[in-house]
Amino acid sequence: MDNLRGYLTRRKSLPTVCVAALLAGVSLAGTASAKPFEEYIKPTPTVAPLSSATWGVAGVIPRDISNGIESAMGAGVHPQWYYWDGEIIRAQDGKYHMFMSTFDANSNFGSAWTGSDAYHAISQTNVLGPYVRQDYVYANNGSHKGHNVSAAQLSDGSYVVVVSEIVPFQLYKSTSLDGPWTGCSPAPTSDVGASNISFIERHDGKFEITERNGGLAVADTLCGHYVRQQPKTTYTAHSNSVYPVRTSIPGVSNPTYAYEEDPHIWRSGGTYHIIYSGSGDRVGWHVYSPDGLTGWKDNGYAWSGRDYQKIFCYDGTTTCTAWYKMERPGVVLEDGHPTHITWAVSDVDKDNQVLPGTNHGTKVIVVPFDGVAFDTDFGTGGGDAGAGGAAGTGGTTGAGGGSGRDGATGMDGSPSGGAGGNVSGDAGRGGTTGAGGATAAGGSTSSNGGVSGGNGGAGGATSSGNAGGVSGSGGRASGGTTSSTGGASAGGHGGSSSTSTGAGSSSSGCSCTVQGRRRASGIGSLLMLGLVLLPLFRRRRSVKAR
Repeated sequence: MDNLRGYLTRRKSLPTVCVAALLAGVSLAGTASAKPFEEYIKPTPTVAPLSSATWGVAGVIPRDISNGIESAMGAGVHPQWYYWDGEIIRAQDGKYHMFMSTFDANSNFGSAWTGSDAYHAISQTNVLGPYVRQDYVYANNGSHKGHNVSAAQLSDGSYVVVVSEIVPFQLYKSTSLDGPWTGCSPAPTSDVGASNISFIERHDGKFEITERNGGLAVADTLCGHYVRQQPKTTYTAHSNSVYPVRTSIPGVSNPTYAYEEDPHIWRSGGTYHIIYSGSGDRVGWHVYSPDGLTGWKDNGYAWSGRDYQKIFCYDGTTTCTAWYKMERPGVVLEDGHPTHITWAVSDVDKDNQVLPGTNHGTKVIVVPFDGVAFDTDFGTGGGDAGAGGAAGTGGTTGAGGGSGRDGATGMDGSPSGGAGGNVSGDAGRGGTTGAGGATAAGGSTSSNGGVSGGNGGAGGATSSGNAGGVSGSGGRASGGTTSSTGGASAGGHGGSSSTSTGAGSSSSGCSCTVQGRRRASGIGSLLMLGLVLLPLFRRRRSVKAR
């Protein structure tokens, strides 16, 4: 075996990291290059037959009024309620719980939102809906006021509801999605303000928030003071912000770059992501980081209502709904992957045209998302904190790395991949050595990036949540169960559920490339091994013949 190792290592055509993969008997499975965010969106199955018995311009009629939540009072009738925000979490009993802001539609949306209340809705079996409104989420000295309502699951199995904007920033905690909810006392404070707050429990056991302008802050305890952090980015960012300074927007001729807001932060596949709205230009953006603080990369343009035929089409039909405004994005996490995206949408300009007595309104909409492919393309292989839970995608890139998958320059040669945002390119080109992660929330150790952070690394011996390595050991899933074990394959990711065990699809921590793309199958690696060994065997035969 040592002779074979030495022979393979001396082969100039094989990088050391690939030698390790071949000797481990793993496939050189790889992925296509990471894509713009909206390209991972899938057609939406219908919950109920498409209907015209609701408000809206012709472009959003007919539609599935049982998807998400809306107030449908009949064809052309103004809604009774405006719905906004809309974070969804799946309970252990299989029900889906939505947390949203709600306010009386007998007023102008543009001013009525300041009087919104935090409400709770439930879908019994289907993440798409229908969601039936329950009651207020909490009572704070008799008040239920709150806007920018979102929610998250913690690693101990409890839950957090976050409110800000029209009330001071507050975190409510409960052991059940049905409540009761208890707020922090005193309320948490932060160095980054209290508007558009999005919250996450970090992989190192600390707590992180981001706010309207893309500032980041971290606290040691849930209710503790959140201390501003300076994001380290591979692009030019706004001061004290993770938001890149942009100079163009695809499809927008005269961009204003106004109202960059509504950030949503989560972690899946070992990578932190923030999606946010460029509300003034009706677009969305996507940035990501290996640790939520440093190495931020820009995946650029993420969505727009102008692209509704890529986002809001019903599966098996030719019907797509042309929503004018898409704000307050949220991610639904199940088995460690994002499975659906939510948006608060309006059929026209919500601030100036959604008015009492009109045929216009707002709703929370839910669309399917290919989170497994997304995490394969963007993941580093680490486990996921909090609700991320079970199955972090294995080994597609080395953890961390100073310059990441493409370094600071995208495939088109421009910083951060250019305005189109395809930062990742086809396969990572180098990057510095992958840095070992901190201890995951579940208590297991995150993987070492191996030899080459950009090209995926060889994976450490131990990794959290199905990461690359000789034996990917699971972190703790959101419900307290053990996530699946990667088995013997380096970088292999386990089964899709938090209790499964096995090699899964066995994607390799090694990322050998051919013309800029990774090898894509186990058969390919076996052929490569055969081609490598053939000259050796021939040489041995010739020696015997002599």
